[in-house]
Amino acid sequence: MKFASLGSGSEGNALLISAAAGADRPNAGTTVMLDCGFALREAERRMLRLGIDPSDVSAIVVTHEHSDHVSGVFKFARRYRIPVWLSYGTWQAVAGHAADVDVRFAPTARNSPSAC
Repeated sequence: MKFASLGSGSEGNALLISAAAGADRPNAGTTVMLDCGFALREAERRMLRLGIDPSDVSAIVVTHEHSDHVSGVFKFARRYRIPVWLSYGTWQAVAGHAADVDVRFAPTARNSPSAC
């Protein structure tokens, strides 16, 4: 696995997590973005600076609804037609920005099948 931080701070947060393809699955590499608090162009610029093609991102996982974590999420997801995973509570806070985005709800302790 590889990790690449696009930035961390009050101006924006984003982390890329990539898993390389294996010998048995040569075309199965996956890159997931954890949060995207940067404007779309800024996120793209930072990725390209690291040699990462933004179109290689498979999904975005949102940790919470603070603007420095979500301000670029839905524009990025729309442009690259990728799903956004988040909790239902986070979605409630940002739903007004999620039009035309494939939103998926991540299991939480309360809605997980293994929850007591």
